[in-house]
Amino acid sequence: MKKPLLVLLAGTSLALSAQEGTAWVSGHVGQTLFESDSKLKDKLHYGLGMGHWYSNRWGLDLRALRHDLELDVPNAITGKEAHLLASGLFNLRPGAENWYPYLAAGIGGTVVSSSYSPSNARTTRFNYHAGLGVMGKLAEHFMLDLSAKAVRVEMPTSRNEYLATLGLGYTWGGGRKAVPAPVPAPLPEPKPEPKPEPKPEVVVPPPPPPPPAPEPPKEVIQPVPPPPPPPPAKIVLDEAVLHFANNKAELGADAITAVQKVAEGLKAYKGEYSLEVSGHTSALGGKALNKALAKRRADAVAKVLVEAGIPAAKVTTVGVGPDKPLADNATKEGQAKNRRVEIDVKVKDGQTEVRKTETGVVETAAPAPKKAAKKSAK
Repeated sequence: MKKPLLVLLAGTSLALSAQEGTAWVSGHVGQTLFESDSKLKDKLHYGLGMGHWYSNRWGLDLRALRHDLELDVPNAITGKEAHLLASGLFNLRPGAENWYPYLAAGIGGTVVSSSYSPSNARTTRFNYHAGLGVMGKLAEHFMLDLSAKAVRVEMPTSRNEYLATLGLGYTWGGGRKAVPAPVPAPLPEPKPEPKPEPKPEVVVPPPPPPPPAPEPPKEVIQPVPPPPPPPPAKIVLDEAVLHFANNKAELGADAITAVQKVAEGLKAYKGEYSLEVSGHTSALGGKALNKALAKRRADAVAKVLVEAGIPAAKVTTVGVGPDKPLADNATKEGQAKNRRVEIDVKVKDGQTEVRKTETGVVETAAPAPKKAAKKSAK
C-alpha cells in the first residue's frame, strides 16, 4: 500500500439509546486508498446509505460509494468506480448508553467505467469486504458514523481498496422497551380482631405522706490560712562617690578600698546587675579638657573594679565633665565636691538595697605648672 490504513476514530462521548428497532438513512464522504501495485491515485469518495438494527446485537447496513479512478502516471487513463456494499453489523456493546463500536462484513458489487472508451464501457465485478466502525448520536434523530473497511474487488487482476468513511444521518425508531411493572403480591386477608379482654379494676393507693422538712444547713467554718512567710532580708549593695584632687585622676588608698568594697558585695550577689562609672570635674578650665579628664577618672575606677573580680562586660564608663555639678563652683569647697567619680549599681531584683559610700578628697602633691597657652583642666 502507498499509505497506511486510516485508523478508526474512537473514544467519542455520543449518546445513543437502545439499538433494537433503530433505522437510519445517511450520507457518506471519505478517502479511498489503493494498494501500491495498482498504480492508482488515492481519491475522495462519497455516497448514500441506509440501515437497521434488528436487535441490540445484529443489524444491516447498505451503502453505495463512488469515486474517480486515475493512474499515478502522466497521461493517465481516467474512469469512475462505484461500490455497492451490503454489510452485516455485529454490535460490540449491545444496549450501551454511550457510543458503541461494531464489526461489519459482507458482499457486494463494484462497477468500473472508463472515460477513455468512447462508449464508456462498464464492467461489474464481485467484491467482499470487512471492517469496523463506531456509531453515536449527535442530537435527537441525528447520528454520526465512523468506519474503516477493506474491500477486495475480483477483477481480471484483483486488487484491495481501503475505505475510511464519515457518515451523517437521520434516525428513527429504537428506544428502550418499557419494562412491565411488577405484579403486586396479593394482600393478606385481614385477621379477625381479638375480642378485648375486660380491664381489671385499678385500685388507686393513698398518697404517700409528705417528706420531712430538710434540716437547715450547718455553717461550715473555714480554716484560717496560715500567715504568709516574712519576705527575705534585702541584700545590701554599696555604691561609691570618690573625690579627686585638682587636675588629677589617681586614686588614693581610701578610694581604692571603697571600690574594692563595692566589688566584694557584687561578687556575692547572684542576680543580674550592671555598673555605670561616671567621671565629673569642676567648672575650672576648658570643657573639652575637663571631659577628657573625667573619662580618665572613670577609667581608673573601672580598672580597679575589674582587677577586683567584676566582669568587664558589666562595667561601662562615661566622662560627664562639669555638666552635673553637686555644689557651687564659685567656692573651693564646691569645686572639691564636684571633682568626683560615681559608681552606680543597677539591679532588677526588688530584694536588694543600694547604699552610697562617699570618700574624702584625694590629696596629692600638685605638679609644677607648665608654660602653656591653654588652661589646665580641673
